[in-house]
Amino acid sequence: MRQFNLPDLGEGLPDAEVVRWLVAEGDEVAVDQPMVEMETAKAVVEVPSPYAGRIAKLHGQPGDVIDVGAVLVSFGELGEEPVAEEVPADKPKNEPVSPATPAVADNAVSGDSEVFKLPDLGEGLPDAEVVRWLVNEGDTVAVDQPMVEMETAKAVVEVPSPVAGVVSKLHGQAGDVIEVGAPLVEFGGTVGSSTASTPAKEDKPEEREDSGTVVGAVEVGNTVVAETSSAVVKALARKLKVDLTQVKGTGANGSITQKDVKAAAKNGTAKSNASAPVVETNTSYIETSNPLAYKASPAVRALARKLGVDLATCATSGRKGSITREDVEMATKGVTAPAAQTQLLSQADLNAPLAKGYPTLVNGQAETVRGVRRAMAMGMSHAHATIVPTTLVEDVDITAWPKGTDSLARYVRALVVAAKQVPALNAWFDGEKYERTMHASVNVGIAVDSEAGLYVPVVHKADEMGMAGVRARVQDLRQKIESKTLKQEDQQDATITLSNFGSIAGRYGTPVVSPPQVAIMGTGRFRKELKLTENGIQNAKMLPLSLTFDHRACTGGEAARFLAAVLEDLQKAH
Repeated sequence: MRQFNLPDLGEGLPDAEVVRWLVAEGDEVAVDQPMVEMETAKAVVEVPSPYAGRIAKLHGQPGDVIDVGAVLVSFGELGEEPVAEEVPADKPKNEPVSPATPAVADNAVSGDSEVFKLPDLGEGLPDAEVVRWLVNEGDTVAVDQPMVEMETAKAVVEVPSPVAGVVSKLHGQAGDVIEVGAPLVEFGGTVGSSTASTPAKEDKPEEREDSGTVVGAVEVGNTVVAETSSAVVKALARKLKVDLTQVKGTGANGSITQKDVKAAAKNGTAKSNASAPVVETNTSYIETSNPLAYKASPAVRALARKLGVDLATCATSGRKGSITREDVEMATKGVTAPAAQTQLLSQADLNAPLAKGYPTLVNGQAETVRGVRRAMAMGMSHAHATIVPTTLVEDVDITAWPKGTDSLARYVRALVVAAKQVPALNAWFDGEKYERTMHASVNVGIAVDSEAGLYVPVVHKADEMGMAGVRARVQDLRQKIESKTLKQEDQQDATITLSNFGSIAGRYGTPVVSPPQVAIMGTGRFRKELKLTENGIQNAKMLPLSLTFDHRACTGGEAARFLAAVLEDLQKAH
């Protein structure tokens, strides 16, 4: 029996909710045949079959929330017990397969089981975390085919297969930390063998017009699968702002197709009203408002349906305006948006707990630090053990800045100007060899706070950019962080770092230098204050600065001159 686990549906979300099954136990399915509609926090997505075969068991009922990586469908005969594939204990294992090992030719016998161990992924770190597997045990893989996504220090890296063969065993689950040199994947069997548990050969349907543009559609290559499904049609209607209640269907039994929606959008005959209810075609399920217009997890959506709560009436007290379970429960008591939060804040019950309304945590519950936070912890430990830090603080008058000035771009420009005048701080220091390397280019690391932890992407060759180019690059890097597409090269080779902690709170700080760099500048929160000048007392806008430097690599005089150069540039109006 083969197990198909719920894959990441493209949004990095931890789970999805079963909307409805499109197949039944005992059905024969083809490769890419839609099996189930799953609802994520943003879209309804059809999940296709990876195999051709018989469905033995469906895991979950409509309304159930399934975790990514959990079993969704079992393939085989009804009543058959699942059997895990294992490498026989008496089968000898070869030495680790290096990525440079010559590939096994297609349809060749690979012989004994081969163990591929996690290589150094390019950052010299001792381990990496499994984000998600891209293959299953029993799959046949080609040379350089991505097998797994591993998270190292702040980057997600795809690890390719070094050989062509059959995957016999995967070591580790999503969230497990694998040490460099530890077994990652075992290969065994014959490539293309009929006994191997491999997916059936994929059919190649004709490419359809506008593939890849429909939110919620499942894609195979450049082809959209199940083009006329209700979920895809509704997603396209939302995208093109078409009211499905005004569209006449030309499909089977009067169903609405993508062609109908596109035609309505082109003719402008069925423009949607954002406040109008969304009605699903060919089904008895009707929402009083579009549930996908609101930020909420599948579990929260399921609770809202169970309690009969319209998400449009709920407060949005969660992170970035999301709806929480508490918001749904409050809506059942008549506390709705936007009055919900107002009522919470205006309650005068002096006996109420001081922390009322905040998430409840379990006292003493230990949490394993992984991924980005683990990398940050290791980096800070290394910095604390090796750097000799000294911090200078100063205020700069930025009253002359015109309204709308891009402060971040000005900070980067000031660092570039100072680095050119005092290159000792735009440098790397090797504490073992006592060697200092000063750089001609200024690569500015930008500390970015995120829910996952601290990222420090790099604006490379900032000295060759204008301020508009700096802003565009920073925006691109932040988008990569949000979409989990930040690469190693986006975070390497910084020569100096900027930490804009004042955008949240704080006046001064002692930012931590990340070796081999020798300096980091922190910018605090703006403040207005009265300033004594030659022309009398004036109201000034002041920016606090904190410059930490490695005193092994540069002198206090060099650091002070660098800070003075930063101040001089920041005082300018333009």
